[in-house]
Amino acid sequence: MTRALTLLCWLVFSIAIVAAQQPPVPSQRTTGDAIRFERLVLNDLYYCDGVSCGDIDGDGDLDVVAGPFWYEGPDFQRSHAFYEPIALPPAESPSNSMFSFVADFSGDGRQDILVLGRVHKHEAIWYENPGKSDAPWNKHVAFHRVKGESPTLVDLDGDGVPQVICHWDGCWGSIQPDPSHPTEPWRFIPIDEPEDWPQFYHGQGVGDINNDGKLDLLLNDGWYEQPDDASRTSPWKFHRGLFSTGRGGAQMFAHDVDGDGDQDVLSAVDAHGWGLAWYEQSGTRPDMAFREHLIMGDRSAIDRYGVAFTQPHALASADINGDGLPDLITGKRRWAHGPDGDIDPGAPPVVYWFELRREPGGGVRYVPHQIDDASGVGVQILATDLNQDGRVDVATASKLGTFVFLQK
Repeated sequence: MTRALTLLCWLVFSIAIVAAQQPPVPSQRTTGDAIRFERLVLNDLYYCDGVSCGDIDGDGDLDVVAGPFWYEGPDFQRSHAFYEPIALPPAESPSNSMFSFVADFSGDGRQDILVLGRVHKHEAIWYENPGKSDAPWNKHVAFHRVKGESPTLVDLDGDGVPQVICHWDGCWGSIQPDPSHPTEPWRFIPIDEPEDWPQFYHGQGVGDINNDGKLDLLLNDGWYEQPDDASRTSPWKFHRGLFSTGRGGAQMFAHDVDGDGDQDVLSAVDAHGWGLAWYEQSGTRPDMAFREHLIMGDRSAIDRYGVAFTQPHALASADINGDGLPDLITGKRRWAHGPDGDIDPGAPPVVYWFELRREPGGGVRYVPHQIDDASGVGVQILATDLNQDGRVDVATASKLGTFVFLQK
């Protein structure tokens, strides 16, 4: 049970890809307008910008992990600190916990926690689960720093070892532990030759773009194709071509949005500005092309798309309404660069899910549904069945605190 719950959390991209490649099946579909969420405030202080989940105490329930705390499921009302909690003023710079990931890094059967801080300041640290809720957690340095604004933890090559997708020394690739020496620093495995990639790079994810059964690396500037060499000693071929012509997004996903059998890409147009989009794949290998279709634009397009907000800096993909189609979940990041540092910083810190609807004739439409307007997002949002009732729930962490939204 524990291993299954863990895979549900840190392999969310891989699971979504597999689901997207299957035809929709009849289900107890709920219309988007009828779905409601119960709001739980786990914490109203600013500790972190990311949120994850896993069965930390081994009781079969999913627990929420955000910043220095893990919150006991299924009601999430009891919290435990696994490192010293230090709350920050919301107007200040981001915290030392931007992303949290849960996996068994030590190999002892208990779920540990990896914490990634700011790109240019903090080491990647994993904390070893002691197996007792109030015992101290040992701290281990995983890597110097993790570059890129949207790293993810995923078993990229299918060898059973989780890897953090990022770039280092000008190369994209992954850092991963050595299972035989779990407390030693992790190693970086490049997939191509060095280039001048910004340390605050926006727009990255994984997905099977070419439907060959292997995960590829998605970037705002194109995608890296995973080679057939399972040892990962061969360079990955880079297919250059911008998805967003703006600054670029946050997390990126590959799904068959329009139902034509190939993989399209979803991303924020500008993680600090306006816009969400899906990019329709056309052409055939090796001459794939991607056409942008907006899901949300700026305020001038609010009548067309139904909503407009800035800073969609955390994205998740999940089937919210049970119709077999992957929906998109995001929100407005709260004060990424302080109360005056970004576009429209005083607007309500909303959280939305965008319902994918396929229409007759091959058309696609995303319908926005508000989840909340007083929480916002950081850089990592969670969408999974937290209380295991068969419905997808949402969790966020921002400068306003940590929140869970249980679907009712």
